[in-house]
Amino acid sequence: MGSPKQLLQVRGKPLLELVVGQVTASKLDDVVVVLGAAADEIQGRVDLGRARVVVNPDHSSGMASSLKAGVASLGGDVDRVVVILGDQPDVDAALLDELLDLQASSRLPAAALSFNGLLHPPVVLAREMWADLMTLEGDVGCRAVIRGRPEQVAGLPVETDLTHPIDIDTPADYESLNPSRL
Repeated sequence: MGSPKQLLQVRGKPLLELVVGQVTASKLDDVVVVLGAAADEIQGRVDLGRARVVVNPDHSSGMASSLKAGVASLGGDVDRVVVILGDQPDVDAALLDELLDLQASSRLPAAALSFNGLLHPPVVLAREMWADLMTLEGDVGCRAVIRGRPEQVAGLPVETDLTHPIDIDTPADYESLNPSRL
């Protein structure tokens, strides 16, 4: 991207600040932001509110190391985790709360968004599924866990014209955001 994508301006704020603001407005008790490359610069320019930061010194090995760092930072009293990508500006507090409620009411160990039957983050994972996260290696995330065990995941159908959540991975993704959202 040429610069840390967490600092891209979306709706007048750095992308990560927008996402973390939505997350901290949800009913989550503890919010952990895992940072890797450019952690100092990001922390200096992004208001993370009540979120606490965990810096992943092994970030260059891929997404799996960040998941492990975040999960390892949680206390023994935490019974479920919500994995949220920091580059999805349209994931809001209401959606996160709905996923939490779905996972609890379904009695399944996980819940995720479902776009045309395909499971996507954000993902709620009960502690019983954390061992699966800890076995991941490289640039692999929760999709591998939830798609590998779909019978254990409550899907929250998303009715939009999108085939998956908008995340910003390339300059073209950023450019394709509707100008009213920038």
